[in-house]
Amino acid sequence: MEQSEWLKLDANEGRCLLSPSQLARVLSPEVARRYPRAELLERDLAAYFGLPREQLIATAGADDAIERAFRILAGHGSKVLTTVPGFVEFLDAAVRTKAEFIGVKKRPGTALPAREICERIKRDKPSLVVIASPDNPDGRVLSIEDFQLISGICRSEGAVFLLDLTYLDFADDSSILQRALETPGVLITGSFSKSRGLAGFRAGWAMAGSEGAGLIGFLREAGPPFSLSSPAIEAARIALAETDAVRAAFVQRIKKERSELKDTLQAAGAETWESQANFVSAFVANAEAFCLDLRKKGILIRRWPGNLDTEGLVRITCPGEVEAFNRLMNALRRVEGIR
Repeated sequence: MEQSEWLKLDANEGRCLLSPSQLARVLSPEVARRYPRAELLERDLAAYFGLPREQLIATAGADDAIERAFRILAGHGSKVLTTVPGFVEFLDAAVRTKAEFIGVKKRPGTALPAREICERIKRDKPSLVVIASPDNPDGRVLSIEDFQLISGICRSEGAVFLLDLTYLDFADDSSILQRALETPGVLITGSFSKSRGLAGFRAGWAMAGSEGAGLIGFLREAGPPFSLSSPAIEAARIALAETDAVRAAFVQRIKKERSELKDTLQAAGAETWESQANFVSAFVANAEAFCLDLRKKGILIRRWPGNLDTEGLVRITCPGEVEAFNRLMNALRRVEGIR
């Protein structure tokens, strides 16, 4: 099968919302010949979120912001606490920065063990506590009550709370962003990869409230002067200024798909739950057979072989396109390994 024929639903990549004419502007000779000016994107981000520019930084995707945070706020000899299974970059960043990784078990589809997290913060004294909302791989959101509880313990114990909101655009309630900006000691990260479909350009951001502006200064010190390319900056600026209506329609399409996908998997016998991200996760009887059967039909989805925490877990990205979604649903009606 040719690579172009694969339906890639394994990496949570969004559909690129830029038109051919907008992409031509991104890749113009003038953009290519100039050194990157991240301050232009930061100015636009500040206007978009209604923040002073010193409270945010543009980064090469959320990964870059996370890596910087681990390096400058934790690093060698420090501890980082998060839930497992979780976003693989959290563990990888801890390994690269030689920070001690503390994982609090959270079975996908179940409530966040907020009390246990707080007890571990008190006991283990991590420098950095990392939570994603919506979470990956289960797509559930952090409640305001749990956010307040965890952020309060972080403040009292001297830990920075890194809140990754990469999937927030797909959530029904986005009020946690404003609450986080009003809370001291919270560092927020996000990306243009999911709801705007710019994963290949690598553009993201980190921000903090007025009392946390110093955290942004630390992140600036932790990275090179030109982490973003000029095309990435231009693509993100165009996406911010010109694609809000398209983005809103895409998000609504994703919400419709994930509801139908969840119902279909559940009806077929999988253990699944409501997601607030651009994917649906489920436990199936035989994840290997399930994924292999879909692969034979030209569809790639995510599983975690050899990981006891994710035994039987699969994750399917919602494509956000009618034809691709119909192809997925037709394949699921004939797939093996669910029961």
